[in-house]
Amino acid sequence: MYEIFTRKTPRMGSPILSFSKIGQISFNQTAARLLQKEAIEHILLLWDSTEHKLALKSINNKKDPRAYRIRYNEKGNGASFSAKTFLDHAGIDYSERKAIPIEINPSAEMFLEVTLPDTVLKNTSKRATLQTEYSNIGRT
Repeated sequence: MYEIFTRKTPRMGSPILSFSKIGQISFNQTAARLLQKEAIEHILLLWDSTEHKLALKSINNKKDPRAYRIRYNEKGNGASFSAKTFLDHAGIDYSERKAIPIEINPSAEMFLEVTLPDTVLKNTSKRATLQTEYSNIGRT
């Protein structure tokens, strides 16, 4: 009996962000084209640990020590930047590539904001328990 194979990544045409096995944040061709069209080369990476939200902000000062440099693939089929330290800090599981649909709004201060699904976070149940315990300190 046959079963229909389900694609692991969404079709091209939608901007996609993913975390690679080597600790990079990667963009598919559609997202990379949008970023390149806006000449976005250096970014600040913002993280909201409570809401599990990731945001990217374009920055003109490439000498800012907090800035990440986006590298566009020569073939025009994507872009990425190295963020292993951040991924480890945020508790993001990058052992398997997982595609996350995103929206890019170049006119906004933060051109990308996305709430990460629990499927990309390590130990989400343990983290939720620790947050609950921490928030209950002093309430007894």
